[in-house]
Amino acid sequence: MTQDRSSRDACRDPRHTPIPLASEPAWSQLRQIAIQGLDEPLVPMSLAPAPVKVFPAYARLGIPGAINECYVREGVYRRVLAAARSLPQGVGLIVLDGWRPWRVQQYLFETLMEAISGNHPDIAEDELLERTREFVAEPSTSPTGPSPHLSGGAVDVTLCDEDGLPLPMGTLFDEAIPASHTAFYEAKEAPSATEREVRDNRRLLYHTMAAQGFTNLPSEWWHFDFGDQLWAHYGGHPQALYGPAELDTIENRWRRQL
Repeated sequence: MTQDRSSRDACRDPRHTPIPLASEPAWSQLRQIAIQGLDEPLVPMSLAPAPVKVFPAYARLGIPGAINECYVREGVYRRVLAAARSLPQGVGLIVLDGWRPWRVQQYLFETLMEAISGNHPDIAEDELLERTREFVAEPSTSPTGPSPHLSGGAVDVTLCDEDGLPLPMGTLFDEAIPASHTAFYEAKEAPSATEREVRDNRRLLYHTMAAQGFTNLPSEWWHFDFGDQLWAHYGGHPQALYGPAELDTIENRWRRQL
C-alpha cells in the first residue's frame, strides 16, 4: 500500500499541490553558515538546449554593468536543464538572471532603497533596510557571506508556452510588491479563474524546481537557489557549497599560466 501511495504521489500534478508558507531569511544568521568553497566553474545558460530559453533581463533593461548572458555554476546548470525537461509538454523554462557582477547588485539595491525612501520619506532606517532586503540582497563578495547571485548558486526563472511567451505569474519579474511573494495566491479563499491560473503556474514552477534540489526565496516567486547560503538555510544543509564567484577572463588565465 505504501508503494502504491508513493506511485500516486509521484504522478501527481504539481499544480494540485499548494506552495508551503516560509518565513523570510534572517540575513545575519544566514551569513554564519559555513561555506565549503566548491571550485565549480560558471557556465553560460545559453548553451542549454530546448526547452530552456535565456533572456538576460538586466542587460535588456540597460542596467549598468549587466552582461548579455546568464551564468550559473555547473551544478545549477544541470539542475535547471533537468527541471525544464521534466515540465509538461508545451511548457518551457526561461532563465532571466544568474550570476551578477557586484556593480549590478549594488545598482539594484541602491535604486530600490531610493524608491522606497522616496515614497516613504519618514521611514525608519531599520525598516528601510528590511524592506529593501525583502527583494534585493545587500551587495557582498565576502568569502563568508556573498550575495546569493554573486555566488553563481542563485537563478531567476519563469515559465513559457511552446511559442516562448511567458506564462502569467501574477507579477512581472523583479516587481517589488507583496503579490510577488511566492505563496501570495495560496491565501485566496475564492480565487478568480485568472488567479487560479497564476497560482497553478507558480505551483508548477515551484515544485518542478524543488524536485531538482532547489529552494525558493519566499518573497520572490522567480528566485531559486542551489548550493548557496540561502539553499543551506531553507534546505537544512549544514554548509553551503558555493562562495563568491568571478567570471574567467583572459587576464586571469595569463596570470595563472605565466
